[in-house]
Amino acid sequence: MRWRRSQPPRSRQPEPPAQEHGRLWKLRHPCRRRKRPGPPPDLPPPFQPPMQQQAAPRLPIGPPHEHTARQVWSRPQQTAQIFGGTHIPQLVVGAPSPSIEPSAISDTYRSFPFQPDTVTDGWSTDTMTLRGTSQRGHLHRAYGVPRQDDFTMHDLPDGRVIISVADGVSQAQQAHLGAHHATRLATNWLRLNLSDNIADTDWMNLIRSTAWALNERAQRLFGLAEPDPIRTEIEFATTLICAVVEPIAPGALRAHLVGCGDSAAWILSDGRFTNLVGGKAESLSGITSSEVVGLPRVPREVAAVSVEIGPNDVLLIGSDGVGDPLGSGEGGVGNLLREALCRPSPPSLIEFAHAVGFSRETFDDDRTLVAVWPRQPWSDRSDPPLPQPAQGNNVP
Repeated sequence: MRWRRSQPPRSRQPEPPAQEHGRLWKLRHPCRRRKRPGPPPDLPPPFQPPMQQQAAPRLPIGPPHEHTARQVWSRPQQTAQIFGGTHIPQLVVGAPSPSIEPSAISDTYRSFPFQPDTVTDGWSTDTMTLRGTSQRGHLHRAYGVPRQDDFTMHDLPDGRVIISVADGVSQAQQAHLGAHHATRLATNWLRLNLSDNIADTDWMNLIRSTAWALNERAQRLFGLAEPDPIRTEIEFATTLICAVVEPIAPGALRAHLVGCGDSAAWILSDGRFTNLVGGKAESLSGITSSEVVGLPRVPREVAAVSVEIGPNDVLLIGSDGVGDPLGSGEGGVGNLLREALCRPSPPSLIEFAHAVGFSRETFDDDRTLVAVWPRQPWSDRSDPPLPQPAQGNNVP
C-alpha cells in the first residue's frame, strides 16, 4: 500500500470568455473539455482598395464630314456628334431694334388664362402643311405688357382646317384676354356650325356670336349684372380673322376667309404678296390710319373671300405686326419671307418662328403669322414615304 500525500483541492476559476473575430463565444460546461472556438462562417473577404482607373483620353475636335461638327467628351462607345451651332443670332432686316431681355408681366394685367411670351405650332395632314407662331414684340417685352396676339389651328375629322388669328387693340386694358377668347370662341362656333358647303356658312352670325360671347365672358370676369358691350370694348377689344381651308384636288386647296379689323391675309404666289382681306386702310392722300375697330363692335357687312391655293402658293394670315413691316412685299421683310417660305419643303417650326421673329427698327409690335402649304401626293414628293412593316412577320 503506497502512501499518497494529501493535497488541498484546487479550486476551478472560470476563465474569461474568449473573443475572436469581433464576436463573443461562450465556453462549454467547465467539466467538459474545452475546444478552441473556430472562425464564424461566411465571413466577408478582407477589404482591398480598388484599383485606380485611368481617365479616358480626350477625343479630338474636328470636322469628320463636310459640315462643321464637334464631339462631346464621353466614353468611346458612347461618342455622339453635334452638328450646327447652339447660338442662333436674331435675323436683322435693315437697322435692328434694341436687344431687350423680356420682362415679367406687370400686375396691371390679369395673368389668367396664362399668356406665354411666344407660341409656336405646326403639323401636316394628308393634304396640307401648317406653321404658326405668335410672339411678343420688343416694346411689350420691355414694359411687361403681355402678348396681345393669339391664334388657333384646328383640324376637323373631314380634312378641313379652321384657322383664327386675333390682335388685341392696344387701348384695351385686357386686350390679351380679348384676343385669347376671340380665337377660341370663333373656332368653336365654326366647328359646330360649319356647312357642308363652306360658301353657305352664315359668316355674319359667326361675327355676331363671337362678339356676344365676348360680352358674356366680360360679364363673368368682372362680375357685372348683365353683359355690357361698352365695358367689353374697354377691356377686350380685338380684331379677328378666320379662315376655313379645304382640299379640292391633289396638291390644291381652297380657303374661305372673313375678317373684322386690320388683321390681314395674303397669298404668296410667284414671289408676289397679294392682299386678300383686312390690312390697314389707306386714304386718298396715301397715309394709312392706325385706328382700329374690332370686336365686340360688329361691322355692317361681312363678306367672305374665297381663294384657291396652288402647288407653289402659300396662304398667309397674320396680324399687323407682320403686315406693317411687310407692306407691299417689295422690301427686306418680303425678301426674308420669300426666302423662308418659298423652298422645296416647308420650314421647320423653329425655322418658321426664327424668320417671323426678325428685328427691324421701329417695328416692335406683337407678331402673329400662320402659313398654309398644299401637300403634294406621295408620287410627286421629293421625300419617299416611310416604309411600312411587312404583313405576317413578327419582329421581336
